Amino acid sequence: MLDVKNSLSLLLFLIFIISYLGKLIILKKKHKIQANVLTKGKTDLQIRRSEVFVKFTTFIWGVMWFLLSILEPMIAHWFVPIVENAYLSSLGILTMALGLAIFIVAMISMKTSWRVGIDKQTQSSLVTEGIYKFTRNPAFLGFDLMFIGLFVTYPNILTLGIAVLNILAIHYLILQEEEHLKTTFHEDYLKYFGSTRRYFIF
Repeated sequence: MLDVKNSLSLLLFLIFIISYLGKLIILKKKHKIQANVLTKGKTDLQIRRSEVFVKFTTFIWGVMWFLLSILEPMIAHWFVPIVENAYLSSLGILTMALGLAIFIVAMISMKTSWRVGIDKQTQSSLVTEGIYKFTRNPAFLGFDLMFIGLFVTYPNILTLGIAVLNILAIHYLILQEEEHLKTTFHEDYLKYFGSTRRYFIF
């Protein structure tokens, strides 16, 4: 029987998976768009490296999120907590929930322009409205909050390492995506780049 913390963590994980896969399916079935282009058809070595890095680190994060949610009592002895505090766990759940909400809003706001990875094959539009008025990368910001939230919910060395690696991987991908958007949208993106923060406050 899962306790409240693990039940909420599992619920958030399932919402994330359903919303993520649901968006991919809708784009493919309704709009004939292959939105998941991560590591696919890339000739630029830097982009390919960044996408492989993201694919690997996010997979590890997802697996750990799921396993900790359903098996924490059985595997807790393998992962010694850095600190144990019920309030801290609640803060972690809230942080994951906030990150998930931002991620979902970002997906919805992108409409048919949403992609997983850098798409050099199909033309999309530059989205600057809604949540994108406040940050150029709301989906990635949502991911970062979920990475941090997992660590705060289950504070051990492994989840700390996973959070740090994923944040670095996402940041590296953002840098590659910015260069792609500059060459794709030119002055429109440069104007947006100059007026809107990368991560909300910086």
